Amino acid sequence: MTCVKRASRFRLVLRATPAVGALALTAALSAPPARGADYTWPFIFVEVIDGDTIKFDVPSLPPELASIKVRLRGVDTPGIGRYAKCPSEEAAGRVATDFTKAQIWKARRIVVRDPKWGSFGGRVIADLVLDGISLSAALIEGGYGIRDHGKQTKEERKENRRKRWCSASGK
Repeated sequence: MTCVKRASRFRLVLRATPAVGALALTAALSAPPARGADYTWPFIFVEVIDGDTIKFDVPSLPPELASIKVRLRGVDTPGIGRYAKCPSEEAAGRVATDFTKAQIWKARRIVVRDPKWGSFGGRVIADLVLDGISLSAALIEGGYGIRDHGKQTKEERKENRRKRWCSASGK
């Protein structure tokens, strides 16, 4: 009699398994799509290169990859140094760079979201999320940068930069 009870419990499980599987499949298909990868590597902040490019050292990566430049996705800030096309762009670029430095220094948690290799010299294109807030969005909302979808050629980007940040100075 004990064997019969075990056999009937086994049959009950077999009968329930397709229903459980169907329920799990339905839940998986109706779930929202997964977000891109978030990384909270133990990294060392090195420097803010400009308003939209930050350099980090990641000791846990191989030496060839341990120094990473992250270009913020979706935003373009005025250039500084040799990248500034006029004095007004240089000044605006310094303000944007200072804003980015301040945001990174005060952040308690930094997440690198959905990194992809960029087309320029080993840079990574990613979203940087500081304490739950997108740095790209903060730069745009604060007026330190503009929305950039990255679909312009290098020449188009230079010309647009002159129009945006240098038109006030007339150069």
